[in-house]
Amino acid sequence: MSEALPSLPPSPTTFGEVFRLAVVRDRRLLLVLGGTLGLSGHQVGEALVPVAIGWAIESGIVAGDTGAFLRDLLLLALLFAGLTLSWRLGFTCLTRNSLYGAHAVRQRVVDRVLDPHGSAVRRAPGTTTAIATSDTGRVARLAWSVSELVSVLVALTVSTVALLHISPALGLIVLVATPVSLGLMQLISRPLERRSGAEQAASATAYGLATEFVSGVRVIKGIGAEDEAAARYRTASRRSLDAAVRAIRSKASFFGVSVVFSALLTSVIALISGLRALDGEISVGQLVAVVGLAQFIQEPMARLGVFGLDLAQQRASARRVADLLATAPAVRPSAAPAPETEPTVGTLVISPHPDGRWPAITARPGQRLGLVFDDQAEAVALVEALARRVPVEPGRITVEGRDLATLTPDQSRASLHVQGGTTRVLTDTLSDNVVLDAPLDDEALRIAALDEVARLLPDGYAERIAAGGGTLSGGQRQRILLARALHASPPLLVLQDPTTALDAVTESHIAHGLKGIDDRAVVLVTTSPALLATCDTVAARLDGGWTMAEHADLFQQSATYRELVGA
Repeated sequence: MSEALPSLPPSPTTFGEVFRLAVVRDRRLLLVLGGTLGLSGHQVGEALVPVAIGWAIESGIVAGDTGAFLRDLLLLALLFAGLTLSWRLGFTCLTRNSLYGAHAVRQRVVDRVLDPHGSAVRRAPGTTTAIATSDTGRVARLAWSVSELVSVLVALTVSTVALLHISPALGLIVLVATPVSLGLMQLISRPLERRSGAEQAASATAYGLATEFVSGVRVIKGIGAEDEAAARYRTASRRSLDAAVRAIRSKASFFGVSVVFSALLTSVIALISGLRALDGEISVGQLVAVVGLAQFIQEPMARLGVFGLDLAQQRASARRVADLLATAPAVRPSAAPAPETEPTVGTLVISPHPDGRWPAITARPGQRLGLVFDDQAEAVALVEALARRVPVEPGRITVEGRDLATLTPDQSRASLHVQGGTTRVLTDTLSDNVVLDAPLDDEALRIAALDEVARLLPDGYAERIAAGGGTLSGGQRQRILLARALHASPPLLVLQDPTTALDAVTESHIAHGLKGIDDRAVVLVTTSPALLATCDTVAARLDGGWTMAEHADLFQQSATYRELVGA
């Protein structure tokens, strides 16, 4: 009876779920409500300031009532205190909401990137970094945008009521202008949203190239590709610049329309109120209140336009986050039952592939098996399949009696450790690069010749490796990765070209050390004669077919084999 399949990763997150995660999850809706209340209180206070000043002028200065004037000044002071405290409340609540929201979305992005099932879509590291930083932060600002919109509408409502009380015509103007402004801003924000998304994508591409070129500068210099790398970055940078210019032009047009509309509205209100004051229809205090309200209204009306701009950018970022979270996994456990075989501890069985891309092999504890491919791409494909980074056809590979296709990456890695070409050195101490929360194994360090690397570093094993190993030589990085593999606990070990950057003396030392491993099955995917000489059996693809024999026999009998191993 086969074991139940483990659960798959969570279902993809949709566009709307990204916003909900950033704004209202974990009872953060209370922070949004508190922030909206605080900003609304501040805006109402700002709107009432000119009304209070006009009232003070009318009742105190024009009427000559000193007591009323002092009372109005006290009320004005209380009004300023109230709007200040309201702003502090709104700012605190919304800042906390944005920080927690950005962290929640960023955590989901990191979880998706680190999901052991992998990703069906390969993204450059710089692109993923941009999504996990700038895009998540921008999405979390939605709470600010919504709260500011509500507070602006509340302020415009209060201003409209005050103007209607003073002059119905002025109040009607604001009442009609507000929805017109909202509709206009939403209409002209649509092309900005598209251009903002293109700008962010182009910027992430350029950032990704810069990150990869800096981290791989040794390799680029080694193969003499400096000019090609520079040309590619210039092209990506130019595309990013062009996209940014188009987006900035849209932003400038957006702001221009918003400012012109609000300025026209303010001018109309000021003109009508001035004419009414000259005709004696409104008093001096009312004129002061109307002019103050007209100046105040200009800022909320402009903010209506900014809301459309912010929303356009936030939606573009949310789409990028949602696309990353919705990416299908690279591998899924197959529903096919595992073969009905007895568990065989530490044994790896690979069935022959129909097109001959890999042979039929069995690796048992204490054995060293060499694999020599005539096509490096096929070697990488097998290693990636063993590492569970790409789908595996059911029935092709068996790990300790279980079909690899039915296992999750975590389950397969509990039995099989693979050190391939995509394995990386971490930005951490030398010791933690080898093993976390466990003592260093002197024998593993000796076999990998890592003690020589530690002696060259000022702090030895406590030395912090910077830039993901970019400051180390290729041979030093290989010795770190080999020591990590030897410290791993799984009984099956697959090593792909572990010594290509090492000198002949160090390679010979490592080969001798690997020969002494007798408690694990070791598969060496390599063309190194020194390593292959330590293997009990070597499977080599020669002239379109697979041949299995000892290294010495293959070396003596086949010119093709001698050519493959570089002899």
